[in-house]
Formats: sequence, structure tokens, C-alpha cells
Amino acid sequence: MTTSDAPAVSAQDGVWARLRHRKVVQWGIVYSAGAWGLLQGIAYVSSTFDWPRQLQQVATLTLLIGLPIVLVTAWYHGDKGQQRVTAAELVIIALLFLLGGGIFWRYDRASHVASPAAPSAEVTAAVSAAHPSVSARSIAVLPFVNMSGDPANEYFSDGISEEILNVLARVPDLSVAARTSSFQFKGEKRDVEQIAAQLKVRMVLEGSVRKQADRVRITAQLIDAQTGFHVWSETYDRELKDIFAIQDEIARAIGDELKVRVVGAAGSGSSVSGTKNLKAHDLYLRGLALWQVRRDNELWAAIDSFQQAIAADPEFAEAWGGLALCYAVIPDYTVRISYSDAYANARQAAERALVIDATLAEAYAALGNVESSDLHYETAVALLKRAIALKPSFASFHQWLGTTLMVTGRSEESRASLERAAALDPRSLIVASNYSSMLLIAGRNADAIAACEPTLEFAPESILCVSTIGRAHLLDGKLDKARPYYDQWARNWGKGTDRQVAELFDALEGKGDRKAFARRLAAIPDRSWNDPESGNLFSDWDIPALLVQLGEQELALQYIHGTSGSTDLAWSMLMPMMDPIRCDPRFKDKVAKMKITDTRAAKLCT
Repeated sequence: MTTSDAPAVSAQDGVWARLRHRKVVQWGIVYSAGAWGLLQGIAYVSSTFDWPRQLQQVATLTLLIGLPIVLVTAWYHGDKGQQRVTAAELVIIALLFLLGGGIFWRYDRASHVASPAAPSAEVTAAVSAAHPSVSARSIAVLPFVNMSGDPANEYFSDGISEEILNVLARVPDLSVAARTSSFQFKGEKRDVEQIAAQLKVRMVLEGSVRKQADRVRITAQLIDAQTGFHVWSETYDRELKDIFAIQDEIARAIGDELKVRVVGAAGSGSSVSGTKNLKAHDLYLRGLALWQVRRDNELWAAIDSFQQAIAADPEFAEAWGGLALCYAVIPDYTVRISYSDAYANARQAAERALVIDATLAEAYAALGNVESSDLHYETAVALLKRAIALKPSFASFHQWLGTTLMVTGRSEESRASLERAAALDPRSLIVASNYSSMLLIAGRNADAIAACEPTLEFAPESILCVSTIGRAHLLDGKLDKARPYYDQWARNWGKGTDRQVAELFDALEGKGDRKAFARRLAAIPDRSWNDPESGNLFSDWDIPALLVQLGEQELALQYIHGTSGSTDLAWSMLMPMMDPIRCDPRFKDKVAKMKITDTRAAKLCT
């Protein structure tokens, strides 16, 4: 019996009437409305204060588990709470709590333990995605998908993405993931949240390009990786001649959403590109794509594309800047041009670019790289800092500044610059290798290995970090750990270099003719490691340290004294491994000629 004033409900009445009588429907509606409002409030506060995304997930699970408990309680006690709780009811409620506990356990386990079938980096990435240290004003521009059906248009869709990225990289209040990192996800089917976690950004821009005849359709969408919501999206159907305006509109729309001021790359604010010549712009995009590859043939092809762009529009400052960047790096990748000729060409192209546009960051950076190679370090530092001021999110500029600062003795500033480059371009092999090499110079071999190891997960065929990790183990005297990396390095390089590695380890282990191998090593000509046909794996960075490690200090001094003063040689001379010959007058003479600041000598050679 019930003491309620409401009419009694018999077993013959409908289920709906019985649910309403026992207040199950009312409680369900009230609970659902309250839960929805609470979740919306949590979502708003989490977005405002960058709270972890897991907070909203836990709240959602809690409220979902609470719903059946509320409904069961309402069924038995909705009629003024006069019914007794039976054993069956207690069993049902207990089972609901156990079910909820099981869900929480599975959720917590999935958050902390990687699946055996997947790399642990996936779990790390998922946790990093919700880390509150990721700025709301950070963005990655993914390569736009080529929807034209013609693979030959791939460079065009990539170029649209890159030009938008370059404009955003000029914004001082915005942190932009570098092209090297963001473009590595091209063609991969990954969640935006995973990509954002690996690139350490909050916002992700993605889109597609369809180029047909003289028409182009560009679709772009900005996604908040922390919430998964689309912040902004737009589709542009225009004539190809309007491509410059479209790029500008996209960049400015993103700036409006992120509350940052975006200016045009040409400085006038009128458009992203510094040309209205479609042919020049097309060739410029080809050059950019080729420059990013950083290999012998591709760099020469990039130079050709930039030169053709300049021929089509001699006042195209960005094309001159791209040409300057190519010449500033190409002697490190080929033996087909001397350092002096390459740098003369880089200087000429950069100066021409600055005559047209005095705010072109690429020109200042190219000049900075040239001045550093010419041993004008303070001038180089000033030029590179100017480039960074104009384009704060361009990782290569921070990388070049860091390598220049290292040889001037400013190790902490160097470390900070290289760390910034690594943060902007976490999947860049050259940045990771440079940062790791700086740690080797600081004597932090274990940290150098840790800085480079992540790159092997997505680029095991690259020689950069494979060689750096091998060097670190070799410097520690751990031949057994170093050998696999040197073998991998030789396999990736090819051309018989595996025999050179075998001879090196035979000499180090006392199995071969150590002196004969050391003499062959000291006789290796300059830049032969840049020639794939030379059969030589080792550069100025390796040879002096290897000679010292082989116990041939005199040969090491002769090699240092007789070789040209490359950046690789400067870094090699700064390593702790060189301490046994650091105070020799010939070593000190080379340090003076190369204008290196040797802080270790100040402590050891008093």
C-alpha cells in the first residue's frame, strides 16, 4: 500500500503510466537536462583555461553511469519513498557500480598502458594533446590534399599550404609548426588530435585543392584539436588568377579566429605572394617544394625553378629569397659547386631580394648563414636575429642561429635557440641532429642520444640521427652499442662504406692495422663525404675525434691544421674528446684562425 494522494496504479496499467507514477520519467528528464548543462559548462571552462580534455571525458562517464542508478532509485522510491529496498534492488545497484568501476578501470588502463600492437608513442601523444602548456595560439598547417586527379599538381596544393604557413609564421603572437614536421603527415590517416599532440599545437588547418584549367577550388577548415570542433571553414571557387587573394583570405580568417594580426608576406598587406604573375608563382611553388627535400639533385632543380620564376618576374622578391636559401645550403649537399661560389651567389640573390623587399626574412637568414661560414659570427648573429624577428616561427632560422652561437662560446644561448627550433619542428631530422650534436659538445652524451632517438621511429632510413647516436656511443667507448648504428649508417649511405666501418671497428678493437687505417683516415680529402661515389662516410666532424680515439694525436693535429675551416671541423674541435690535443700550439693556432671561442681551453690550458 502507498500513502500517496495520487491515484494508485495497478499492474494492468500501461508501462508508461507506471513509469510516470513512480517519477522515473520526471527524474530522468531532470537528470539528463542537468547533466547536459553541467557538461556544457565544463567544456566552456576547460576551453577557456586550457584544462585537460580528459576532465570532460571523466565527467561524461560519471554522469552516464549515474543515469541508470537514478532511474533505478526513482523506480523503487519515486512514490514518496515509502517502499523498502529489497535484496534484488541492492544487487542491481551493486552491479551498476561494478559496471561503472569496470569502465573507469579500462579507461584509466588505456590512458597509461600502450597496446602491444601499437607503439607507446601513441599513448604519449594522447596524453600530450591535453597538456595545458600547449598555447591556444599555436597552429600546424597540414599539406592540402590534391583533388585534381593529376599527380603533377601535387606541388601546387603543397605550395598553397606552404604559402599560408609562411604568412602565419610572420605573426609574432603565433607559434607555427614548421613545414618539415607538418608535411610529414601527408597522406597519413591520423586523427587531428594525434597530429596536434606530436606537433605540440592547439589548432590544425587542413584542406583540399582542385585545380582544373583556369579554375581552382580551395576548401580550408580550422580545427581545435583539444575539443575536436571545427572553428572555421570556407570553400573558395575562383579563377586561378585570384589564387593570391584566396591565400590572403585564408590567412586573415585564421588570424581573426586566433585573435592575431596577420600581414601579407610582401609587407604591403595586400596579398600573400609578392607577384601577380601566375607563371612566376607556379615556378616559385615548385622551387619551394624542391628546396625542402635538401638533396643534391633536388636543390639544383630548385635553383632552376627559382631562376625561371625570376625570369618571369624580376621583381619577385620571394623568388630571389628562395634562390638565396638554396645557394646558402647547397655546398653542404653536393661537390658540384665550391663553397665560395655558392656563397657569392647566395649573397647576390639575397641582396637583390632586399632591394625589392626590405622585410624579407629569408634574405636576412641566407646572408646570416653566409656570414657565419665566412667567420663573421657577430654579423651572422645579428642577421639571423633580424630574420627571426620578421618570421618568428621559421625553425631553420633558430637552428642556424644556434649553430652559430655555439662556436662563439655562448652555449646556453645556442641551446635555447636549438631547443626552440626543435619545438617548432619536432619531426625535422636536421634540427634534431644539430641539437643532439650541441649536446655532444656539452659532454651530455646520454641527452644527445635521447634527443635523436625519437626521429628513428618515423625516419629509420635517414643517416642524420643514426650517425649522431652512433657517435655518442663511440665517444662513451661503448663499441658494442655504437656498431649497429654505424652499420645502419653505412647501409643507408651505400657505395662500399660498410667496409670502411668494418675497418674502423677492427682498428678500435685491436683486430686490424690501427696505424694504417688512421693514416688512410687522415688522408681523406675535403668534402669527399659529400660525394656518393667516394666510398667515404666520415666528415670533418668525425675524422679528428676518431684519430684521437685511435690514439693518433699527431695525425689528428696534422689533419686539423691542413684541412679547410668548415663548420663541421669547428664543432669537432669543441668536443671534450679533443682535450688531449687542445693545448697544443697548432690546435690553438687553428682555433684562432677559425675565430672559435674555445671555453674548454680557458680552463685546461692555463
